[in-house]
Amino acid sequence: LLDSRLIILWGMNPAETIMGPNTPYWIAEARDRGARVVLIDPRYTDSGVLADQWIPIRPGTDAALAAAMAHVLEREGLVDRSFLARYTAGYDAYRDYVLGTSDGVPKTPAWAAAITGIPEETIAGLAREYATVKPAALLPGWAPQRGLYGEQAPRACITLACMTGNLGLRGGGEASVGTRWGTGPLGTLPPGPHTPARLLPKWTWAAEMSTPTFSPAVHLAYVVGTNLINRSPNTDLNARVLAGLDHVVVQDPFLTPTARLADVVLPVCTDLERSDLVGAWGHDGYLFHSQQALPPAAETRTDYWIFAQLAERLGWGDAYTQGRTEGEWLEALLAESGLDAEPLHRDGILRERHAPRVALAEFRADPEGHPLRTPSGRVEIRSAQAEACGLPAVPAYVPVEREPRERDYPLALITPHSKQRSHSCLHTNPWLRAIEPHAAWLNPADARERGIADGDRIEVSSADGVVRLSARVTNRIMPGVVCIYQGAWYRPGEDGVDDGGCANVLTPSRQTPSGGPSTHTAWVEARRVAP
Repeated sequence: LLDSRLIILWGMNPAETIMGPNTPYWIAEARDRGARVVLIDPRYTDSGVLADQWIPIRPGTDAALAAAMAHVLEREGLVDRSFLARYTAGYDAYRDYVLGTSDGVPKTPAWAAAITGIPEETIAGLAREYATVKPAALLPGWAPQRGLYGEQAPRACITLACMTGNLGLRGGGEASVGTRWGTGPLGTLPPGPHTPARLLPKWTWAAEMSTPTFSPAVHLAYVVGTNLINRSPNTDLNARVLAGLDHVVVQDPFLTPTARLADVVLPVCTDLERSDLVGAWGHDGYLFHSQQALPPAAETRTDYWIFAQLAERLGWGDAYTQGRTEGEWLEALLAESGLDAEPLHRDGILRERHAPRVALAEFRADPEGHPLRTPSGRVEIRSAQAEACGLPAVPAYVPVEREPRERDYPLALITPHSKQRSHSCLHTNPWLRAIEPHAAWLNPADARERGIADGDRIEVSSADGVVRLSARVTNRIMPGVVCIYQGAWYRPGEDGVDDGGCANVLTPSRQTPSGGPSTHTAWVEARRVAP
């Protein structure tokens, strides 16, 4: 990033949701060296302090903005055609979409302005700047893809990077997550011999189990290490489905909202009371040996101990443990990776210093010798695999049609991650809660229309549920959008309304065509209630 002359944070919020250490520092350093930073987001996030310009965008319209930028590049001769010819496949189909050849609708800045809420001159200016300032780093976050047809946003961003020749260029972006350790990947536990009769979708499991034709019937749920009802969309439905089973077992260190629905809670040790191997996010090059610091509290046990005891009682004890203790399994996994474990045991941390590299630089230098893992070996702008998932073949904008039950809810809901929590973990920490009380963000125009003042107790409702929490009235969110951080613990009152402010009470049981979450495709209404 220090080599970038332009950095676009597109739905990315590194100041609050860091995938690796010091990302905001490097962006600030690049800015001090002359780079311009643009933030594209419905909210002015904490990352806004790094930016020279904030461009608010309506949730779910990112692919429309990208298409309009591509239209400007095409019309003004700013496309790097030699890059497209050598490194991509299927660009002509996207070009036809952008220019309107395929559907009769040119994707002009004026067209996108009506969809995104961004002025057309801002769209055109951003497109020109991205094409002419080199190198330019377009950094898409994970938020834009957390909506229905959200796959189109990152596909469109990659296409723009190809159109401008920034892909594989030093300062032209950043690598994704993932670090390789030793001579091979860190070892994994062997799979069991049985295959599940059925796998349920991660985001819509409760909705699927609620269908009349669902088979085979589920009688018992064994929930391990996850706040299941809280983390999935449509929390009220999740709670009803889980509570309706014959027997529920939850294995967790904390009495989470999910654990409160259990018939049996198996208390697990915390990280301080067991040893483990912990990898760092991203390309940070660290492996930690988290060593046990305290004896297990009361009757808590490690997950491995509980699993081994269950396996023994089911007659699979030897097959599960293979004669190894938990510590011996950790040593076996290290040995499988080819790592020198001695410094890890001595220092508690292993650092692998890799020479700095530019992501996809090998592909850029020799696309035939270093092809991508795609059917063509190139960046597939037109993708048969995407089409097979139910997506357009090219990264086109797909307008979302609301269900009839959603049409009385005028405000778009976004549910970003909070700097005080990791998903729902740490929600009960009073110090972290005091930093920024949990609240619903509303723009002053939307608040005035509803008679809501900053700090008022409000109800936010959707077609799926209702939550009560405080209002935060601020210009840091664009009109027409409500923000409630995800992860707050579900706490329904006697009237069934959630007093915990759990954002997933409001999100529908829906997933993207490729099976991803669509929690940012939801609509709500807000009203003031008595304190």
